[in-house]
Amino acid sequence: MGRNDSKRMAYIDVMKGISIILVVVMHALMNNAVRNTDSEYAVLINFCAYAAVPAFFFINGYLYNHNYSLTPVRSVIRKFKAYYIPFVCFSFFFWLFHNVFVSLYMTSEPAYSITDYIKNFVLIFMLHMESELNGPMWFLRALLIMVCMYIVIEYFCYKLQTRKSRYIVLTAIVILMFLLGKFGLITKVYNLNRIFYSMSFFYMGILFREFRLESFATRYKVGVFVVGLAVHAIYSLVYMGGLGVNVGLRDLPASYFGILWIFAFSMFPLIHKSRLLELLGRASLDIMALHFVVFKLVSFVYITLLDLEITRLREMPVLKDFHGLFYVPYIIVALVVCTIEYKIRIKIKNIIKKSEIKESRYV
Repeated sequence: MGRNDSKRMAYIDVMKGISIILVVVMHALMNNAVRNTDSEYAVLINFCAYAAVPAFFFINGYLYNHNYSLTPVRSVIRKFKAYYIPFVCFSFFFWLFHNVFVSLYMTSEPAYSITDYIKNFVLIFMLHMESELNGPMWFLRALLIMVCMYIVIEYFCYKLQTRKSRYIVLTAIVILMFLLGKFGLITKVYNLNRIFYSMSFFYMGILFREFRLESFATRYKVGVFVVGLAVHAIYSLVYMGGLGVNVGLRDLPASYFGILWIFAFSMFPLIHKSRLLELLGRASLDIMALHFVVFKLVSFVYITLLDLEITRLREMPVLKDFHGLFYVPYIIVALVVCTIEYKIRIKIKNIIKKSEIKESRYV
């Protein structure tokens, strides 16, 4: 496992699919007007928060190519193209339609003036533009900074003579970064504090592949799944660290074991062959970027059917103080609509690409 590219990529897409479902479920359950720790869904939100985004960092570490560190400048430029362009494009969409969203009561933020539009246009290119509706885009920015940081760190570690000494130093650096980020000893600008402690998840993916730990997880997938899920669930019940409650290092195993059960679960034949999960995995970037906007469609339907004030559409990310299974339509509609958008975007992209190829033949 892991050396057959087509098989590995299908497997990775399935794992992404599971993770993005957890992200959407987590946000759909955030229905408490004061704080999520007071929600009746607090444990489930906590469960999703511990594993969903860390799993994405793990996946990117698992796919990391060590050749990147041999040519750090070229590799950083390549990664900027891979992550920076999508960030700018999605952010430009939210920037362009900001005043439309305000007029439709989709956000509580004030409308942009001409000055605001110019300022925020510049901020987009500085990776610094955030709003209520594109809040999840912090992840793409964090991933870009994280990967570029690791390329540079590993470049210097390659100067060490032995593989053992290299990984000892790398591990020490990652642990130090984790502690600095976890205990707030690093700035929150650009979410650097989250990037520092999340580097451990990225590094976990690198170690998993480098030392072929996936072979163990494949052979004993049932045991890894059961143990990982059990530990993750227990910690989610006891410690609310996933919801921002400071519990020190006591909740540390929750994310790592959460990643393990998702990894193992993706290996089950029925799950591994799931076309739906594979499609959701491929569409995960679009789902991550747009599901807050799509949530508004569901909120609008609820408001219309229940004759609520239209201004409640501003409530983020879903309508507050709704109970029962109210969140299910949010999850289904977000996944379906964002996946359709992804399919349309890819189709348009392929048409443009084909036309460019045809034009180049006649040049």
